[in-house]
Amino acid sequence: MSGEFHPLSRFLSRSGLLQAAGIISFLFGTWAAYASGTVIVDYNVYLQFYGMILLATTLGLIFLVTRPGGINFTTGVLIIVFYSFLFILSIPYFRISIFFLLSLLIMLKSFLSNYGAGTRSLVKLAGIELALVSMILISGLIRFNYVPQGIGLLVASIADDVKTGGTPPVFLGGVVFFTRYLVFSVSIQSLAMFSLLSILLVQNYFLIIGYVRGRAKAAIGGQLSGALSALSCQCESITAVFPSIISLVLSAAVIPLILESIILVFLTNYLLRLKFMKGVSVGFFDRIWPVKNKRGFLLGSSLLVLVMPMIETYGVYLHLEISLYFYGGINFLMLFSGILISLLISEFFPELSFFSGKYGATALVLVSSILMFMWFYPSLVTLASGSGTYFALMSISSFSGGVISGIVYSGLSGDGKKLFLEFLSMMLAMFAIIIFYVSILFSYPIWNNFGLPQQTLFSLIMWTFALPFMWLTTNLVLNGYAGHTEAGNHETSV
Repeated sequence: MSGEFHPLSRFLSRSGLLQAAGIISFLFGTWAAYASGTVIVDYNVYLQFYGMILLATTLGLIFLVTRPGGINFTTGVLIIVFYSFLFILSIPYFRISIFFLLSLLIMLKSFLSNYGAGTRSLVKLAGIELALVSMILISGLIRFNYVPQGIGLLVASIADDVKTGGTPPVFLGGVVFFTRYLVFSVSIQSLAMFSLLSILLVQNYFLIIGYVRGRAKAAIGGQLSGALSALSCQCESITAVFPSIISLVLSAAVIPLILESIILVFLTNYLLRLKFMKGVSVGFFDRIWPVKNKRGFLLGSSLLVLVMPMIETYGVYLHLEISLYFYGGINFLMLFSGILISLLISEFFPELSFFSGKYGATALVLVSSILMFMWFYPSLVTLASGSGTYFALMSISSFSGGVISGIVYSGLSGDGKKLFLEFLSMMLAMFAIIIFYVSILFSYPIWNNFGLPQQTLFSLIMWTFALPFMWLTTNLVLNGYAGHTEAGNHETSV
């Protein structure tokens, strides 16, 4: 542990004194703002207000006393973000904002002195800040004040800035800053969550891009390896950004989903660092894909394909098509049934070749997506949910889309199959996240015959299943390259 810290001479150096001056500038600016009445703190948030000052000071001291590395880098990024927000919130009170700007500039100089002005360090810093700001904006923590107030910067309880229904669990004990032009709500737990996700997300980006390109480029070519990198990073983005959206919900029921996202992003980081980057594959993923137990796969797939028509017929008999859960569930299950049918056919007739070329595969995937998602168009939803005939037509359409997707998958190489799996999981997750965002942020019922409560809960249920599936496909792809360097591994299995 002693190796993490600088010797005493470090604190007396020019760099150490400069960093200390930055901390002092921040503290003096805060004191001046409060003493002059520019900052007005509500009596019931004194503890939170001074707690944030103490936290920022502690981060600055940690950066000062630690050597360049993991902890030093993380605290440096966080304190730069903090000073940036503080400077923006203090505008146009320039008598105090000048002190925060000075702290920010000193911190930037110190950070670049530790890590250099190279592209990699700057991209990491910019990436984490961009990710954190994006999460804050998406979650609605910061917004414009369309009726500017001129009495100063007000710090009040977050309870003064929530809609009827109570404070979301993620923001309990938080504060809200009412500035001249902005309103910013924040709590320790939300700040910690978004900071952790931003840092892990950017680290995963760098690890995934370097890992996939390094391991897969020689085997599958730069274009396909780049596509796999992009899709893997996109899946990580979707996983990480969802807590910032779901935090808007005024219910403790969403806490498990937030934790699910955080845990999965962390697990990807863990697997990349301690397994995949060292060329070690994970047995759990090896057993899942490519499929080795062909007999079990064929039996399970056949049973699902056979039982689906019975489930649908019985559901229509009970008029369950008026429920969005049954309607959407059947739609997606029929898609997967169609995929399985194609895989079963390819197993029994491996000599069949349905298409050739990437353009043919792209066109078929587009047709497949349209055949399934068209039945979520509001007018078609009204028809299919109100008529058994149209509901059956919807099922046939989704099943056909699945068959086409299965045809595409069967005709692809091993690495093409990896790309397809990532695309499929991302497509389902994106659908869930869009529906949820529209439901929560805009309170807009996309399907009037189902209503907003069903729509919101359906998107949450769908996300609950889509998130682990997306994480699994991403790590199956990454696991497939563990131990590979110059030669590719082109699986022909399912």
